[in-house]
Amino acid sequence: MRILCVGQLVADIIAAPVEYEKLGTDTEQVNSIEVHNGGDCMNVAINLAKLGVNVSFCGKVGDDPFGAYLTEVLQLYGVDTRGLTVTDKAATSSVIVLVNASGQRVFLYSGGANNLLCFEDVDDALLHECSHVHIGGTYLLPAMDGPGSAMLLKKAQQMGKTTSMDVTWDSSGRWLELIEPCLPFLDVFMPSENEASRICGTSLPQSMAAFLKSKGVKIVIIKLGSRGSYIESTQEQFYQPVFPADVLDTTGAGDSFTAGFLLKYLQGLSLRNCAEFATAVAAHCIGTIGATAGVPDCQTIEQFLKEIHSDRRKTA
Repeated sequence: MRILCVGQLVADIIAAPVEYEKLGTDTEQVNSIEVHNGGDCMNVAINLAKLGVNVSFCGKVGDDPFGAYLTEVLQLYGVDTRGLTVTDKAATSSVIVLVNASGQRVFLYSGGANNLLCFEDVDDALLHECSHVHIGGTYLLPAMDGPGSAMLLKKAQQMGKTTSMDVTWDSSGRWLELIEPCLPFLDVFMPSENEASRICGTSLPQSMAAFLKSKGVKIVIIKLGSRGSYIESTQEQFYQPVFPADVLDTTGAGDSFTAGFLLKYLQGLSLRNCAEFATAVAAHCIGTIGATAGVPDCQTIEQFLKEIHSDRRKTA
């Protein structure tokens, strides 16, 4: 199994805790300001690698310290960076993350080199080597979004690969317009509830799934935050609740869910088992500052689930 992750990578500058209502004053004290790796696609790639998956990454960074840092982090976790290109036309993307006392966050984003990533940057050799292609960061990849992503997904499926996509918030408001060309070529689509609502024009997860399936998506996953997730395919539909967890930072929770789901999906497990494993990965993620720092190895997640199942049997 090898997954090719194509898309967004970012240097996260995380300040915590931040009380948003006090931001109008001159100076506010926080407990910590730290630099971490971030970006939807990079988070998924690192989490997959930590879970034991072979991962290749395709993205773009600037010729600067943040670019060198993100490259080093990917390589530290064993991610193949042959598809990572360096540009002198833009700085590495960065984001200021303001995390409040309850772990919720606000992002201040600068696209930089992510804005230049395009279909032509994806090496055919990497496509041939992988079994699955995942695009992460859609709506913040302007040179790739829409036709470029659709071409990549179509090409991957024609080569016998499975495909998936996760999206970010579309500040341009072109929700369905940009994503619609991609939907016929997606085996798995994993937007959040708020994102899916804008794409589909409805607030009900079942209606969102029906709409996306009518456009060609095979498996729809709607991430519902603290309420878990809703999963639907042609064979089944169900809600997956969250597991109890101490919340320190929700940054990267959805990306950790995505990584956990893709691992078990490619191993051929049932959708319910995939969703349960993914939810367990997310529960570990949110207990630590940073988008990937809290994700353990696969064996730790499996042991966590065994203990959950054992406790349930005892109380049944």
